[in-house]
Amino acid sequence: MNDQPLMSVMLTMSSMMSGIIISVFVFAMALVLWNAGLLGGLRRYGEVGIRLAMGEEKKHIYGSMLAESFFIGLAGSLAGTILGLILAWVLQTKGIDMTSSMKGMTLLMSTNFHARITAPAYYIGFIPGIFSTLLGTALSGIGIYRRQTATLFKEFEA
Repeated sequence: MNDQPLMSVMLTMSSMMSGIIISVFVFAMALVLWNAGLLGGLRRYGEVGIRLAMGEEKKHIYGSMLAESFFIGLAGSLAGTILGLILAWVLQTKGIDMTSSMKGMTLLMSTNFHARITAPAYYIGFIPGIFSTLLGTALSGIGIYRRQTATLFKEFEA
């Protein structure tokens, strides 16, 4: 298809646009998860204070928070991918009949719409789901390094 006039430009542009859309989605989800991580982190300062009082290093606490978020993102991405593939399979086998919505229209395409499960469907939402969760936790976990250990101990006492 790249040999067609202007088709290579259209294919390149659609590829770039899909990359931009995915990047915006990951960034937006990272901001949402960053906010959730900050709210959760505020509640977890007591836990962090306890862990620091027991002698655990900030680096290890940050690493364990990232590991937690990885496994939560993995579980959520896996569940979302499975649910999405089930819905796509239903659309692939049954489809949606839009005949009643397109009365009086002249189209050169079928009024029955079907999905098609392709190889990218297995990972297209999976990878951003894990990455945005990790990015959100990484951004919120920076607060651990910025807080003074004495402040964390003081919040632990409260």
